[in-house]
Amino acid sequence: MYIIIAGGGVVGFHIASLLAEEEQNVVVVEQSDEVLDNIRRQIDVKTVLGNAATPKVLREAEVQHADLVIAVTNSDETNMLTCFIAKELGASTTAARIRNPEYSGYFVTAGKSPSAPRKVIRPKSLGIDIFINPEVEAAKEIMSILSSFYSTPIESFANGLVQIREFRVEKEAIVNKPLGDIALPKPCVVAAIIRAEGVVMPSADEVIKQDDHVYLVALREFMNELGESFAQPQHPAKSVVIMGGGHVGFLVAEGLQEHRISVKVIEENINRCQENAAKLKQAVVVQGDGTNRDFLIEQGVPSADAFVATTESDELNILCGLLAKNLGVARSLILINKLGYIPLAEAVGVDVAASPSLLTARKIAHFVLHGGAISAALLGGKQLQAVEFVTSPTAHVAQRKIVEAGLPKEAIVGAITHNDRVIIPPDDSVVQPGDHVIIISPLSVTPSVEKLFK
Repeated sequence: MYIIIAGGGVVGFHIASLLAEEEQNVVVVEQSDEVLDNIRRQIDVKTVLGNAATPKVLREAEVQHADLVIAVTNSDETNMLTCFIAKELGASTTAARIRNPEYSGYFVTAGKSPSAPRKVIRPKSLGIDIFINPEVEAAKEIMSILSSFYSTPIESFANGLVQIREFRVEKEAIVNKPLGDIALPKPCVVAAIIRAEGVVMPSADEVIKQDDHVYLVALREFMNELGESFAQPQHPAKSVVIMGGGHVGFLVAEGLQEHRISVKVIEENINRCQENAAKLKQAVVVQGDGTNRDFLIEQGVPSADAFVATTESDELNILCGLLAKNLGVARSLILINKLGYIPLAEAVGVDVAASPSLLTARKIAHFVLHGGAISAALLGGKQLQAVEFVTSPTAHVAQRKIVEAGLPKEAIVGAITHNDRVIIPPDDSVVQPGDHVIIISPLSVTPSVEKLFK
């Protein structure tokens, strides 16, 4: 695919690096020469210096050939205008990062008279096919984790029948045991193991270590039971303390209170406190310093089910999340914008570090699909990708056993869906035309897998 990315900031850089690893043809358009120099040093992509919201610059980027234009500058208005112009100049599909939720709805114009029809202006009328709000995605991720038994993300495939879930190894009973010696209670596939030194593709002889991140593929109904082999389940959060009343913090608080969960928001800025208090009728909003240990104890953090830090400072979020964990809170979730801080946050004991840029890239992965693919997800940041392929009658894998399909050795087949029947593990199953096949592999291997399904 030929893809233009408008904006080379944190989100644009991350998406560009992801797509470059997938061997997509990528062009980054950015107004800052310094930012472009940084991109050129680290990623093998084309670059264009200039304002993407101008026809001249978009023509220089050959927008008329673009399969996808992704506008992720820091300005909603610039992103909208970029998509509008790109669409007018011939781009096939456009995606815009939009923070203001009022921009992503419908506009209804007034009629010339009370009885005259009113015109409805839809987002596509503005030239935008896909709206992406990183803060909304982060809030959804946090709420999903708070409502589950484990503090790890879930990806769903095969119309929700199959899940891929990450579990952090905490139970001593399986530590230092070979994977083949661990008796898991339900059928599943261990798709990957991620540890500090990188990705380990599983084998029966691989020894499980403390704090490994293990990715399982299983039927949705079995996932919670399987998780008990790796970590102690927790009850879904009933009381949550949120540090930071900004956009993400507000969205999380709003979503939680709608589910009748006890919510307390701590915000240092008095004006923002007043704004949150006026909008969050069922939540408690207090002004205070989230780094003050005595204050956090006074606000009931040790007895809360979860603590969520969503300020605009990564360093502050890590510090507050660690402090809350030391006070005894069951779950500590924080927001991270600088991707390099995620390993640091996990190393000091924070349970989950959610990154808006990673979540945006994950959403983009659903739209930059490969031949025969209908769903995709990033695992372990951007180290692995899970893709659900539909087998065409002419595909190389059709009418072949999995072991004979010619898949790269780094690729793991997690599941096959045949006429709504899920086969896990696939083992010696023959892939039939129309079967859905879920494959997990490093991004660099995905193009080779894709060719087998064309």
